[in-house]
Amino acid sequence: MEPEVSEEVPRESKGDRTRGRILESAERLFAAKGFAASRLDDVAEEVGVRRAALFYHFKDKQTLYDAVVADVFSDLLDRMGKVLFGEGPVPQRIDQCIEIWVEAVGARPSLARFLLREAAGADPGVVPPMLERGTEFLIRGRELFDEGVRTGVLRPVRSDPFHVISAVVGSTVFYVAALRSLMPAMQFDPLDPVELDAHKRDVLRIVHHLLGYDTQEGGRGA
Repeated sequence: MEPEVSEEVPRESKGDRTRGRILESAERLFAAKGFAASRLDDVAEEVGVRRAALFYHFKDKQTLYDAVVADVFSDLLDRMGKVLFGEGPVPQRIDQCIEIWVEAVGARPSLARFLLREAAGADPGVVPPMLERGTEFLIRGRELFDEGVRTGVLRPVRSDPFHVISAVVGSTVFYVAALRSLMPAMQFDPLDPVELDAHKRDVLRIVHHLLGYDTQEGGRGA
């Protein structure tokens, strides 16, 4: 009987661990204060390293910010990409993307805060760097919308899918990043699993109405 051969899992180096802690700290700081008001000294203090040590991993604040944004959005885009560029009925894939979106923001609220800050500070006509990678997903979303209309499984209220996208993104970003701050007297936690699930069902209902399909026509439903 041959001995079992176990695959060795590479150990995370001290440098990798430090880089990860820097990203975690910077994510909290940038999400709370924005790029301009955030200080590298605060990141270094929280991580427990000298300020100069940050520059071993990131050459400046902009590089650190870009790395944080890439880290925040990469998992969401990867998960949505598998659905958008995969197979299956159009309504079901739309519902899956909505579920992934709401669940991702609920699990990582800084995603909503980054989007809110970028939208508030964006120059008209200029695509924020953090959203550049999302362009291919918008194009694919348009193709999916056109396929649904052409085959008759979608009967949209409006011919432009980007109004639907704005409704989905805007409602969840506001719900997670702004609602409790603007209405502090409200006794609810938007990230509570029950509340978040209710929000997800609401978003699905909105999309079903705007795109003209229901759960009997391929969507997984509210």
